[in-house]
Amino acid sequence: MTTAWWTTTPWIRLGVGLLQGIALLLLYQAYDQKAWPATDGFVFAPFATMATFIPLIVISALGHLRLRMLVAWTVIATLFCAGLAIYDIFRDPISVAVTGSAPRVVPSWVMWWSLAAILFIVHTLTISGEVDRRLIASYPTHFDIGWKHGLQFVLAVLFVSLLWGLLFLGAELFRLIKIEYLAELIRRKTFAIPVTAVAFSYAIHVTDVRANIVQGARTLVLMLLSWLLPLMVLIGAAFVVALLFTGLDPLWSTRRATSILLIAAAALIFLINAAYQDGRSETRAVAILRYASPVAAIVLLLLVALASYGLMLRIAQHGWTPERITALACVIVAGCYGIGYFAAVLSSGVSMRRLESTNLFTSLVIVAALLALRTPVADPARISVADQLARLEAGQVTPESFDFAFLRFGAGRFGAAALEQLAAQTQGPQAAVIAEHANQALHAKNQWEVGRAALRPPTTPEQRTLHISVIAPGGAALPEGFARQDWNSFQPQWKLPRCLVADAQCEAILTDLDGDGRTEILLFNLPSGTASAFKQGAADGTWSYLGSVANPNCPGVRDALRAGQFEVTQATLKEIAVNGQRLRVNTECASAPTGR
Repeated sequence: MTTAWWTTTPWIRLGVGLLQGIALLLLYQAYDQKAWPATDGFVFAPFATMATFIPLIVISALGHLRLRMLVAWTVIATLFCAGLAIYDIFRDPISVAVTGSAPRVVPSWVMWWSLAAILFIVHTLTISGEVDRRLIASYPTHFDIGWKHGLQFVLAVLFVSLLWGLLFLGAELFRLIKIEYLAELIRRKTFAIPVTAVAFSYAIHVTDVRANIVQGARTLVLMLLSWLLPLMVLIGAAFVVALLFTGLDPLWSTRRATSILLIAAAALIFLINAAYQDGRSETRAVAILRYASPVAAIVLLLLVALASYGLMLRIAQHGWTPERITALACVIVAGCYGIGYFAAVLSSGVSMRRLESTNLFTSLVIVAALLALRTPVADPARISVADQLARLEAGQVTPESFDFAFLRFGAGRFGAAALEQLAAQTQGPQAAVIAEHANQALHAKNQWEVGRAALRPPTTPEQRTLHISVIAPGGAALPEGFARQDWNSFQPQWKLPRCLVADAQCEAILTDLDGDGRTEILLFNLPSGTASAFKQGAADGTWSYLGSVANPNCPGVRDALRAGQFEVTQATLKEIAVNGQRLRVNTECASAPTGR
């Protein structure tokens, strides 16, 4: 470790933290004001990732890397941040919400976590190699550096949380004496973001120069966690034995067996390492934990084998999806641990010395897997779209059961390109049906307008008449023109009561809501759910959607409506007219006022 003054002083780290806070503040303001660079995802996304991760890398590496190594690793990390962020925007450039679509400028949460994991592993390997002055450091060094970085992050988050807790407490104290300045100050982003960044950098510095504190915390945490290993071994072994009597059918019937098995495998991997620690004799666990580790390695291998088998069954039945591709990457990583730990048991018995090489090798596998998943090499969306299209063309899945919503809203540009290809398709079996569904998906504004709504047969006027029961006034009939109107083409359909577009029941009330002498219709889903109002146009007689009805499911409302105990009244609260629109307050369920 170098000891030059400029790498050890806290002022360098505080300065980097302040610059990070300013950069994040500028990016936030641009995003909030919809100004450049927040108008271009290919610029904003890499800036956001670099401003988040690069300062943390520099702060952590100061004092542990020579200047040349620090510059080289910073450049490489910057390329990681920029490259993965740009591709994340490229693969899925549109953000879709209920309110509509817009260009996406912020990377997905999957990309954030993947990038964080990649940088953490490579950062640990880089600093470990520098400490030992070797390309591949010794396992105890990797162990010390890795746990140190992990606990530094946790302690820094805790420090920042306590800092903000005290600031909020101080603000409340001053508010007791009618001084609002501190409360207003901490609400300002111009204060909050830089202060958080500087506090985090200071916490990293303190935990770095007081490494004995982190080491003590690590020892205590691992000692406590290692005693959970025998319990997890007992649970895992009992589960495997129970499968001999129950068979695998109950396991696969849950449809979530693979994910639970992988979580159990991850717990075993973590606890095995908690018991093993850095492998030195003075840190090895007591006898019961040392003997529990080999048994855990065997159980781990069996759980990974079951997870692999279950995943392959799902892929054979339903093809590839992004979730199954990600699960395959997890299975590969867990398999590396399982096979490596089992080999360690065979070669070195209770000591499990080969565990160390397995951990180092698998850390590189994790980096490779994450890079492959977040780049064109093994993009889950690209692979799954190609596989699902192949299954549709081969007749393995019918157009009626094909997931067009996934192509439109779950597969980014790859899905959109596939939908355009299907919409233009004129050759092959059921080409017209496929093209129709693809066109519906392309024009859908959200996933609720695709899938079930698009694939169900259109509801007929006769069916609507049977679906709707008029409960008031007594003896009234539903207007014929309302049932005859083509509600199947109304968008977005999620606003409509289900009886207008599906096999569902509604109750209707016919009443004059606006005093113009013409009847409006209130439709209530049965047995509960949304309610909507409809109005008939005076000129052409067509019905239009007026809006949703508030509080249709409040206690006693439905029963009173069926009993005819209601009246049309003036609004309790006045409305605000703005630019031709009326702003009203929809109150929650409450007792009606007794007087004016």
